[in-house]
Amino acid sequence: MMAEDRPAGFALVATPPHCSPGVDFFMHEFFLLQPYRGMGIAEQAAATIFAMFKGNWEIFTNLGEKNKVGQHFWRKTVANYTQGLYEEEVAVTADADGLKLIFRFSNHRLD
Repeated sequence: MMAEDRPAGFALVATPPHCSPGVDFFMHEFFLLQPYRGMGIAEQAAATIFAMFKGNWEIFTNLGEKNKVGQHFWRKTVANYTQGLYEEEVAVTADADGLKLIFRFSNHRLD
Protein backbone atom coordinates (compact mmCIF):
# COMPACT_ATOMS: atom_id res chain seq x y z
CA MET A 1 0.00 0.00 0.00
CA MET A 2 1.26 3.43 -0.88
CA ALA A 3 0.30 6.86 0.43
CA GLU A 4 1.96 10.13 -0.52
CA ASP A 5 4.35 8.06 -2.70
CA ARG A 6 5.58 6.20 0.40
CA PRO A 7 5.00 2.67 1.63
CA ALA A 8 2.10 2.89 4.07
CA GLY A 9 1.29 -0.74 4.75
CA PHE A 10 1.12 -4.22 3.37
CA ALA A 11 -1.18 -7.16 2.73
CA LEU A 12 -0.42 -10.87 2.51
CA VAL A 13 -2.91 -13.00 0.60
CA ALA A 14 -2.78 -16.77 1.06
CA THR A 15 -3.87 -19.30 -1.54
CA PRO A 16 -4.50 -23.06 -1.29
CA PRO A 17 -3.31 -25.13 0.45
CA HIS A 18 -3.09 -22.37 3.08
CA CYS A 19 -6.85 -21.68 3.02
CA SER A 20 -9.96 -23.46 4.20
CA PRO A 21 -11.46 -25.98 1.75
CA GLY A 22 -13.36 -24.18 -1.02
CA VAL A 23 -11.57 -20.88 -0.38
CA ASP A 24 -9.36 -19.43 -3.13
CA PHE A 25 -7.95 -16.43 -1.26
CA PHE A 26 -7.44 -15.69 2.43
CA MET A 27 -6.38 -12.27 3.73
CA HIS A 28 -3.60 -13.54 5.98
CA GLU A 29 -2.21 -10.15 7.02
CA PHE A 30 -3.40 -6.60 6.42
CA PHE A 31 -1.64 -3.62 7.99
CA LEU A 32 -1.66 0.14 7.54
CA LEU A 33 0.69 2.48 9.43
CA GLN A 34 -1.04 4.59 12.08
CA PRO A 35 -0.53 8.02 10.40
CA TYR A 36 -2.53 6.83 7.36
CA ARG A 37 -5.50 5.34 9.19
CA GLY A 38 -8.92 6.95 9.02
CA MET A 39 -8.29 8.38 5.56
CA GLY A 40 -9.97 5.66 3.47
CA ILE A 41 -6.64 4.31 2.24
CA ALA A 42 -7.09 0.88 3.83
CA GLU A 43 -10.57 0.35 2.38
CA GLN A 44 -9.37 1.43 -1.06
CA ALA A 45 -6.34 -0.89 -0.79
CA ALA A 46 -8.51 -3.84 0.29
CA ALA A 47 -10.90 -3.29 -2.65
CA THR A 48 -7.94 -3.12 -5.03
CA ILE A 49 -6.54 -6.38 -3.66
CA PHE A 50 -9.93 -8.11 -3.87
CA ALA A 51 -10.31 -6.99 -7.49
CA MET A 52 -6.89 -8.41 -8.37
CA PHE A 53 -7.87 -11.90 -7.24
CA LYS A 54 -11.24 -13.25 -8.37
CA GLY A 55 -12.67 -16.17 -6.42
CA ASN A 56 -13.95 -17.23 -3.03
CA TRP A 57 -12.53 -15.08 -0.24
CA GLU A 58 -12.25 -15.56 3.51
CA ILE A 59 -11.13 -13.02 6.12
CA PHE A 60 -10.74 -13.60 9.87
CA THR A 61 -10.47 -10.95 12.54
CA ASN A 62 -10.26 -11.22 16.31
CA LEU A 63 -13.58 -11.11 18.10
CA GLY A 64 -12.23 -9.52 21.29
CA GLU A 65 -13.39 -6.23 22.77
CA LYS A 66 -9.98 -4.69 22.00
CA ASN A 67 -10.54 -5.25 18.27
CA LYS A 68 -13.83 -3.39 17.75
CA VAL A 69 -12.12 -1.07 15.26
CA GLY A 70 -10.86 -4.02 13.19
CA GLN A 71 -14.26 -5.70 13.27
CA HIS A 72 -15.95 -2.50 12.13
CA PHE A 73 -13.37 -1.96 9.39
CA TRP A 74 -13.81 -5.41 7.85
CA ARG A 75 -17.60 -5.39 8.18
CA LYS A 76 -17.81 -1.98 6.45
CA THR A 77 -15.15 -2.77 3.83
CA VAL A 78 -16.55 -6.16 2.84
CA ALA A 79 -20.14 -4.87 2.85
CA ASN A 80 -19.21 -1.93 0.61
CA TYR A 81 -17.13 -4.03 -1.76
CA THR A 82 -19.73 -6.80 -2.13
CA GLN A 83 -22.76 -4.51 -1.94
CA GLY A 84 -23.88 -6.57 1.05
CA LEU A 85 -23.47 -9.96 -0.62
CA TYR A 86 -21.30 -11.71 1.96
CA GLU A 87 -21.56 -14.13 4.87
CA GLU A 88 -20.48 -13.36 8.40
CA GLU A 89 -19.93 -16.01 11.06
CA VAL A 90 -18.45 -16.33 14.53
CA ALA A 91 -16.53 -19.58 14.90
CA VAL A 92 -13.39 -21.23 16.20
CA THR A 93 -10.88 -21.39 13.36
CA ALA A 94 -8.62 -24.30 12.40
CA ASP A 95 -5.64 -22.59 14.04
CA ALA A 96 -7.47 -22.97 17.39
CA ASP A 97 -6.71 -19.36 18.27
CA GLY A 98 -10.12 -18.79 19.85
CA LEU A 99 -13.26 -17.29 18.40
CA LYS A 100 -12.95 -15.29 15.19
CA LEU A 101 -15.29 -13.09 13.20
CA ILE A 102 -15.21 -14.64 9.73
CA PHE A 103 -16.22 -12.94 6.49
CA ARG A 104 -16.79 -14.95 3.29
CA PHE A 105 -17.67 -13.72 -0.17
CA SER A 106 -17.19 -14.48 -3.83
CA ASN A 107 -16.18 -11.75 -6.25
CA HIS A 108 -16.46 -13.79 -9.46
CA ARG A 109 -19.17 -11.41 -10.69
CA LEU A 110 -18.21 -8.19 -8.88
CA ASP A 111 -16.51 -5.09 -10.35
